Amino acid sequence: MDKVVKEGLVLDNNKGQLTVQIYRNGACGSCSANGSCAESKMTEITLFSYEDIKKGDRVIIEGDQSEVTKLTLKVYVLPVVMMLLGAILPNILLKDSSMDLNLLTLISVVVFLAISLLIVKGFDKDVKRRNIMKVRKI
Repeated sequence: MDKVVKEGLVLDNNKGQLTVQIYRNGACGSCSANGSCAESKMTEITLFSYEDIKKGDRVIIEGDQSEVTKLTLKVYVLPVVMMLLGAILPNILLKDSSMDLNLLTLISVVVFLAISLLIVKGFDKDVKRRNIMKVRKI
């Protein structure tokens, strides 16, 4: 079982809800635009930990690679698929109607995107509940 391991700096601890700054080194190091793009090499994530971790502490964040990959796939692919469904369904189901198909397609895409974002929010709650990413003090 492969692990994702990142080192970070705790920026805030609000009753166990940690805000951690991590260095993004994976894809940035091999990118041809490395160092010249506007993409930040630092990112902040929010995690929960029962450990006694204080602001300024260095931590290791680790999680199961397959769980992280599955979650990433769900979070990025689901909205795209839902928007495509929102664009295709009105054109299939209502093509013979006298209504404005372009307006119906736009409304459908927005509705399907909103539904997908609610589903992604549910994934977020599930991740918090299952505590996929583990935090430990260095």
